[in-house]
Amino acid sequence: MKGSRNMNINNWLSILVAAGILATPAMAPCAAPAAKQTKQAAVGTKPPKTDYSFLNGKTGTTNASVFSEEKLTAAINHKLGSRITKFIYTDTMNSCLSMLKSDRADFMLTSDVSAAYIIQRNPELKSVILTDNNGLAMILRVSDIALRDKLNSAIKKLKASGELAGLYKKWISDLPVGREPIMPRIEKTSYPETIYAGVSGDMPPLDYVAADGRPAGYNVALLTEISKIIGKNIEVISIDAPARFAALQSKKIDVFFWQRVPDKAEKDKLKNDAGVQAFYKKIAVTEPYCVVKTVFLLKK
Repeated sequence: MKGSRNMNINNWLSILVAAGILATPAMAPCAAPAAKQTKQAAVGTKPPKTDYSFLNGKTGTTNASVFSEEKLTAAINHKLGSRITKFIYTDTMNSCLSMLKSDRADFMLTSDVSAAYIIQRNPELKSVILTDNNGLAMILRVSDIALRDKLNSAIKKLKASGELAGLYKKWISDLPVGREPIMPRIEKTSYPETIYAGVSGDMPPLDYVAADGRPAGYNVALLTEISKIIGKNIEVISIDAPARFAALQSKKIDVFFWQRVPDKAEKDKLKNDAGVQAFYKKIAVTEPYCVVKTVFLLKK
C-alpha cells in the first residue's frame, strides 16, 4: 500500500509540474535572479536546505487549478517534507491576498516577482523563496504550431538583441516602489491578422491589469514588441487565469500570456507519464521568456 501511495503522489507531482503549479529547474536569460544563481553555482556554493516545518498544520491558498486542492497539498508535502493541512483555491491573486490578510489562510503560494510587488505595498508580509526556477512561457492550442513558431522566433530575437532584458528591467526590476505599471493599448496597424492574447493580471507586475481593467506594463510592452516582429495585430483580453484552457479551446483567445513550464530535461523524465503526455497533447508552449521562483507569502 505504501509503495502504491508513493507512486500516486509521484504521478500527482508529475502532472502538477507539467501544468506549472510546482517549480522545476528552467532557465531563461531575462531575469536578474537567474543570473545571480548562475554566478553562485560557478563558485561551487550550495544553498542550505530550507526547513519547511513552519508550514506544518497550516492552510495555504493559491489560484485555482485544473487539479484538486487535495492533490496539490499532497504533492507539495511530498516535495518539501512538510505537513500542510490543506490548500484553498481562489479565482484571483487578489482573493488569495484577501484570505491571507483575513487569516482564512496562513500562507499564499505565488511567484517571487509578485511577492516583491505585494510586500512593497503590504510591509506586514514576508516571503520564503524556493530555490527552484520556473520558466514562463505562452501557451496556445496544439493546432497553432505555426503561430507558436512565429512567437518563438520573436522571443529569440528579443533575447538576442537585449530588448527582452531591457523590458524586464524597465517594467519589473526598476519599477519605482509604489508606482503602478502604465502602458497604452497596443495600437492596431494595417496588418491583416489579429491575434487575441489573454492576460489575467495574476502575476503583477509581470502580468498586470490596472484597476480600470486595462492590461498594462510588462505584458503589454512585450506583446507590443512581438506584434512588430511577427507582423500581426495583437489584441489583449483580460480573462481569469483558471479559465485559460477553456478560453483557448473555445477560441476566445489564441494565446495565454503566462504558464509555468518544465524544461526539456524535466519533460524527458516525465515522458512515460501518461497524465503528463495527455496534458501536453492539448497545448503548445513557446520558448520561456522569463524566469521566476516559487514563493510562500505569509505574515511576519
